[in-house]
Amino acid sequence: MKILIRKIYYALPVSLRYSVRRIIYLPQDLFVKRDSLVPPKGLIFIGSGDYLKIGKLFFGHFKKYCNITPDSSILDIGCGIGRMAVPFTNYLSPKGRYEGFDIVKIGIDWCTKNISSRFPNFNFKLIPLKNDLYLLNTDEKAAELQFPYENDSFDLVFLTSVFTHMMPLDIENYIKEIQRVLIKDKKCFATFFIIEDENENKPNSFGSKNFPYDYGNYFLMDKTVKEANVAFKKSYIESLLTKNNLELVHFIKGNWSGIQNTELNEHQDIVIFKKL
Repeated sequence: MKILIRKIYYALPVSLRYSVRRIIYLPQDLFVKRDSLVPPKGLIFIGSGDYLKIGKLFFGHFKKYCNITPDSSILDIGCGIGRMAVPFTNYLSPKGRYEGFDIVKIGIDWCTKNISSRFPNFNFKLIPLKNDLYLLNTDEKAAELQFPYENDSFDLVFLTSVFTHMMPLDIENYIKEIQRVLIKDKKCFATFFIIEDENENKPNSFGSKNFPYDYGNYFLMDKTVKEANVAFKKSYIESLLTKNNLELVHFIKGNWSGIQNTELNEHQDIVIFKKL
């Protein structure tokens, strides 16, 4: 049933996907407080689950694995509608800095109105980039984007469910740019769907997600909406890190692949790397 619903959703025009969600949740959203740091459900386009709970959970991961402090400078790539930003509002000091960018205007508008207005050291940028799942009415490409930030300017960069919606040339450019903006010895926390060597010949036979379309270094769940869900060979990602003077420091399997009782029991795989 979930697979059928997903296929129907992907078949809808991008703009209609957003409209359908707003219509479905309209009765419930009528009672949302206007000053809440939780957006109306009809505006949330970043996946299922409890908005605040998931944000707090990942914030705990960032603290545990990435050595952040209240004075840290943070870059949230694909910041969505602020789910990861909200926990930082109670953590960063006035000396700390949060920057986020995303391709979806709805999310950036909500974050600017509801977070930046209260926390001036939180900034959100709209960078429209073409993507099969989220945005089609632009010719700007992630593979050609230069992040609008200075070299060596962030203590932590993170991407949650971003590389799972990107093609290889896009990821190659983003990893190069992450290396550029990270401070030496600081870390990036990123989630992926990773196909390990022993599973490369059967990526469609494990867990809750299937990737039956093999394109060499990457696999697709749906070849008509390519960027809906993308998995990558672990060896390919490791080679990109090495090429860009980055070191893999932690790899944590997700339960999407069917493996249970993983280190964090997250759905997606987690790759943590640092700048050398």
